[in-house]
Amino acid sequence: MRLISRTALVLALATSTPLLAQQKQGQFGAEALAATAKPIHPGVPGQTPFWNQYSWQFIYAPTFDFKDIAGAAKYRFEVVSESGGASLTFVADHPWAPLSPVWTKVPVGYFTVTVKGLDSARKVVGQPITARHYRAQWFNGPYNVPPVMDYSKSASVALDHLLSQKFVQYWFDHKAPDPSYGLYRYPAKIWGALVVGAVTQAKLKAGTPEAEHMTQLARIIADKLLEVSFKPGTPLEYIPPTYHREGYETYFKETGKIKTDSNLTISAIDGGVAFLELYDLTHDPKYLQEAERIARTLVKLQLPSGTWYTFMYPTTGKATYPNLAIPTAILNYFDRLIEQYHIKGFDGPRERTLQWLLNNPVKTFDWQAQFEDTGVHAPYRNQSREQACDLAIYLLHHRKDNPKYGPLAEELIRYAEDQFVVWEVPKIPYVLKGKRQQEPDAIPANWITPTAQEQFTYWMPVSRTAAIMMDTYRVAYETTHKPIYLAKARSFANTFTKVQKAHNGEYPTMFSAEKSNFWLNNLIYPARFMMIFDRSLKVGNK
Repeated sequence: MRLISRTALVLALATSTPLLAQQKQGQFGAEALAATAKPIHPGVPGQTPFWNQYSWQFIYAPTFDFKDIAGAAKYRFEVVSESGGASLTFVADHPWAPLSPVWTKVPVGYFTVTVKGLDSARKVVGQPITARHYRAQWFNGPYNVPPVMDYSKSASVALDHLLSQKFVQYWFDHKAPDPSYGLYRYPAKIWGALVVGAVTQAKLKAGTPEAEHMTQLARIIADKLLEVSFKPGTPLEYIPPTYHREGYETYFKETGKIKTDSNLTISAIDGGVAFLELYDLTHDPKYLQEAERIARTLVKLQLPSGTWYTFMYPTTGKATYPNLAIPTAILNYFDRLIEQYHIKGFDGPRERTLQWLLNNPVKTFDWQAQFEDTGVHAPYRNQSREQACDLAIYLLHHRKDNPKYGPLAEELIRYAEDQFVVWEVPKIPYVLKGKRQQEPDAIPANWITPTAQEQFTYWMPVSRTAAIMMDTYRVAYETTHKPIYLAKARSFANTFTKVQKAHNGEYPTMFSAEKSNFWLNNLIYPARFMMIFDRSLKVGNK
């Protein structure tokens, strides 16, 4: 496979043109600001849990778990911004009322909210409650208009950059992963992603010798993934492993939180999706068969409640920890097998999975992060946005099944935006905690925005995270036809082309001007979603 040259990259940048007539930056600012007054899943004592005690930021009006003050009949709220301006006040019936009455007047930056109890004569009683939080920038896009290049071309350039690397080309000669690329120690995630990347490039270059070359690469990797998957007759039969120690022992650091002799349940879907993507390209039935086998093993492991344990031991099928998975990826996987391939036997498991989600994280808003390199945490301590986006996409696709699905999906999307999207480089930077504040990628001034942060305990602008937000907004636009969703999706897509230009054709792991550790899945899934978005736009523009 050829290496992408600097000349080729410059030519791609110079000859690109916008896909469609572009929306103008700032045209959605007033609409977006007004929308921020509506709180997201507001807490109510004894009814709805308060989920935001560890939040980094708020775009939408928050509510806080402030306790009643003895003798108070009403509560006076005062919001003072550290960015300047007058203090903002209002009176409410409860100390946990949303900040909606003044929220659209709170400028970007840190603010202090003080709540004082008032008796029936409007005199202050008890001790005031005070908290400090960050009011984040609302959407004022679309951003980075026009894109540097066509979205599909951008995806292909990025994949050229990756697939020509020595640690990828190694597969052709050795039919095995290159020991020098340490992240190959995560087979389901990284090998599976590389299959998806090769398939995506084959689609982008259909009908060319390079497409055939990429199909060959995808087959080699997929067949090796089949080889290392758990053997028939074992508790996790056919599931690709989360961890692969052979050749990578020095990379693993055992801790009390991450046990590499266990398996992250939802990582099975990374392998399953890779097999489905390769089947769609080649129509080789063995890959569809393997994808179905993974799903049938998951059905056997499904708990009566409808979910799964987050981690399980492959040798016993027992839980590594009592924590339960948020199985949105499994839900969408079952849904794909049913709707796209018409495979029977998954309707019941899909419904049980959906009902567990509706009865648990949808009610609690405990969207805990689930990663192979992140330990388990107490409720709300380490929120993430991926599972909320997964479920939103499912609900939007099935919105005709239930009139509540559409509004719920949009609330989940607002949650993901509220807690994790950074639309503009912060004028007043976040106060980062611990040793990470010294890392270049953690410094907001280095970010190329908009970004989407991965999780509370890894507050970093990860490329794959941005791609998930982009794809979620794409689906939201296609199903609701609201222009603001298209503008938000385009903003992320445009930014991928901007970040790419800054990194010589590559989608880096972080949306940052600085070079960082390279996770290939953070290039591949963005490329796939860029291709999908581009094709969706071109179909819609006909």
